[in-house]
Amino acid sequence: MPSDQDVLFDGFSEAQKRDFLALASSRRYTPPAVVLREGEMGSEMLLVEDGQLSIWVRDAKINEVEAGSILGISSLIEPHQRTASLRAETPASVLVFTRPKVLEYLSRATPKLFQLFFANAFRIHLNLIDQCEDRIVKLSQELGPSLPVS
Repeated sequence: MPSDQDVLFDGFSEAQKRDFLALASSRRYTPPAVVLREGEMGSEMLLVEDGQLSIWVRDAKINEVEAGSILGISSLIEPHQRTASLRAETPASVLVFTRPKVLEYLSRATPKLFQLFFANAFRIHLNLIDQCEDRIVKLSQELGPSLPVS
């Protein structure tokens, strides 16, 4: 399965990919640093360069992500409260893309690149939903048999 980063840049030229990556600032985190906090307003997208981060919802660890993962992509479209916290499990480096820089870049891009970016972002979001559904099914199976559906 391709990484989120591969999906995001699917159809981009090397120059377009390089230009987009240049929009980001790099941040390093060491365990147990909180990278994002549930409930805070967010308008940045993160791309994990290296290391491992964990995703927490209401003090329950629900998943781990690693290099190539993208988090917060929907906040580029519409800033909103973070639905989960993100913590460093190992030393990690992330690229942070702010909404103003991304929107300014896309406003100068060709209509094709603009559409491609948002189509790819939507694919990443759908992949996240699929992963959450798979996780729910797995947890449900671990908890025991389900009630019959009538």
